[in-house]
Amino acid sequence: CYAVLSLLLQKAVRHTSFTGELKAVRLELEDRTVELTALTDTGNTLTDPVTGQGVMVAEGERLLPLFAVSQRPSVQELRDPAGALERLTGAGGHFRLLPYRAVGVKGVLLAFQAKQVTLAGRVIPRMTVALSPTPVSDGGGYSGLLGGVV
Repeated sequence: CYAVLSLLLQKAVRHTSFTGELKAVRLELEDRTVELTALTDTGNTLTDPVTGQGVMVAEGERLLPLFAVSQRPSVQELRDPAGALERLTGAGGHFRLLPYRAVGVKGVLLAFQAKQVTLAGRVIPRMTVALSPTPVSDGGGYSGLLGGVV
């Protein structure tokens, strides 16, 4: 019984704010803000090739309120970042493409530079954030991934 209970409890508290893995994040762009929870992901080594800094990956749909309606990518455009960039560049958007590589997969993500990010009370100016077209969590407990950012 002890072994089974230990296993179940370990799974239940695997990703919690108590262990420091989950952090409250507030992103700002112009006069708009979005708040979300992000997981500290030590396996996320995505860096911005321009700045050399770590990149936060967040669920694109969750970040859409940061952008003016005319500069907001649609859910479909998140799946086609190159096509989205073409339209959004003409609309005066903040976007660029960010190459990434995962196990067996290469591609690009739509990314932007947040004006300011508050990460668990710590203010970070000018952070690159990539918009994931799919959920980043398996159970919905978080909507962003922090790697080399923290």
